[in-house]
Amino acid sequence: MGALVLEALLADERGVAARLLECGIPGDLPLERMPLARRLDQLRRDASVQPWLLRAMIDRVSATLVGHIGFHSPPRPEYLATIAPDAVELGYTVHAPFRRQGYATEAVLALMHWAYSLHGQCCFFLSISPQNLASTAMALSLGFAACGSHIDDEDGLEIEYLRRFERWPPEWLAKAAG
Repeated sequence: MGALVLEALLADERGVAARLLECGIPGDLPLERMPLARRLDQLRRDASVQPWLLRAMIDRVSATLVGHIGFHSPPRPEYLATIAPDAVELGYTVHAPFRRQGYATEAVLALMHWAYSLHGQCCFFLSISPQNLASTAMALSLGFAACGSHIDDEDGLEIEYLRRFERWPPEWLAKAAG
């Protein structure tokens, strides 16, 4: 999701964004401004970070935008230095009508595999609200372990999870291929 897509979504120009993404964007789909604006600001400061930022999650059959996923930054951001200095933080949103259908798991695995296979990234970080039981269950099923917590200015209490591996787990190969 490059700058043009983010600008269109922030301006609620769904038709423009849909053409750029080559997908349908339901008119009633709520778009969270904060992650879109934050990632657009990052792109404007340094366009080279785009591969690490937001990507659209699009249903293959219906070609409908179901959410988005991305890293919060390239690997080894300063804010993770005391938690996991070699980590990169993942974030994702699956829009309500599409939740609990496997989109997040497939997207997380695919993005982690991209970071691992192309960039040698072996340490991944998530922060999840304790009320988000589905995301917590998904993180645990992928081998993430709780490693702390913090209070987020926007989201309140979040539990921190870390997943580190030396080589790509063989049982994930087929899953990562989507």
